[in-house]
Amino acid sequence: MNDPNITRRDFIRFFGAASVAGLSSGLAEAQSLDRYAKLVDTFKCIGCRRCMSACKRENKLPPYDIPESLIRDMDGTTYTVVNFKKSESDAEFGRFVKWQCQHCIKPACAGVCPVKAITKNMLTGAVIIDEKKCIGCRYCYQACPYKVPRFDFAKRITRKCHLCYTRLPRFKPACVTACPVEAIEYDYRNLLLKKARQIAQVMRGYVLGEHEAGGTDVITILHVPPQKMGIIVAPKKVVNQDIDKVRITFSGVGTAAAVVGMLYLYSQITKDEGDDT
Repeated sequence: MNDPNITRRDFIRFFGAASVAGLSSGLAEAQSLDRYAKLVDTFKCIGCRRCMSACKRENKLPPYDIPESLIRDMDGTTYTVVNFKKSESDAEFGRFVKWQCQHCIKPACAGVCPVKAITKNMLTGAVIIDEKKCIGCRYCYQACPYKVPRFDFAKRITRKCHLCYTRLPRFKPACVTACPVEAIEYDYRNLLLKKARQIAQVMRGYVLGEHEAGGTDVITILHVPPQKMGIIVAPKKVVNQDIDKVRITFSGVGTAAAVVGMLYLYSQITKDEGDDT
């Protein structure tokens, strides 16, 4: 079982890096620092779904109770799912794959949010939605290359995995500590990438997250490339590299504010809870 605690050395390095990060403002500077990420090794995963249960408990969310044979999907109260993914080239061969927000290094969702409710912590790796600011417009879902943020029809806001940011850096994310086979790790991204490349080379697998969407802070080792197992393929570039130039704000053109207002009104009157796209 993984040790739930970050060591004292890690804690000191974390805040030391934070101090340095405060002196620099660019993405390149932040990327050069030691920062954390999460690794999911599908070659180890046994499909027990304890990570799903731990996530529910940590975030005080209702249980996800469906028959074992059905495919699980994220929603406004389910931040991570584990499904058995078969290879298109070999229907008999597959792996359990844990899926959640990929925590892009430069997230498109943050770039399009009209109220700036989404932020990226470059040291912990977490992309966080401020639920007090969110207006439920769902621009983030449309911008996300993986279509992750989901609408919570009860609270009228968009929600997703936030990497258990309130536990960091002293404790690791709940899913990490719950995994009985250490298929999920939380450590420095450069170390996890090195480990993932080595495993992928030996197992003839694929490292997802090194380059997709410009790089993500969730790295997943797959047995085949994502397109061969039904996983959305994100472009290998920063999705929102020019999004800041076109971000919609309330201080901008009046029609933009009107559009946001209509989207908010729509989120309030939508009744079909089966469609959160």
